[in-house]
Amino acid sequence: MLPADFALEIIVPTVREFRDDRRSRRRAYIACIVTYHLKDYLEKSGVDVEGALKTFGRATCFEVVRAVCNGTKHRGWRANRVENISFVAGDDYDRPPCIAGLAVCGLSRIGDSIGGREVSEIDLYDAVKTCLRAYYFHFSDYLDGVDFQDC
Repeated sequence: MLPADFALEIIVPTVREFRDDRRSRRRAYIACIVTYHLKDYLEKSGVDVEGALKTFGRATCFEVVRAVCNGTKHRGWRANRVENISFVAGDDYDRPPCIAGLAVCGLSRIGDSIGGREVSEIDLYDAVKTCLRAYYFHFSDYLDGVDFQDC
């Protein structure tokens, strides 16, 4: 399977489901897993994905996506380098929207009417979107016909 095929068939619909249900742990985990594993399909094409993604915007987003991906599959992901983030399934938390009756002081964000899932104070949907932008920025030649904008 080519990187573009994996992105179109697996990533785009999965991330759209997460976009539409941002507080879902299941959708967050699956979106992180498929987003991270685009790396495998790109590396089969002979490119250095990890080096490029760590230089794009907030490298922490890539680390969070990797931690959730590996932590959900391997009984936890322990950081082995300073830049890595440790994660064990369940370390994520729900961030309620900032709506009267639902908002939680110190957790909800002013202006956020949706809510989300977070790890280390990083919104997982934002982290996934940042990774997808980085993939496309660096590897658009391998992602012909893929549009991550509507995810």
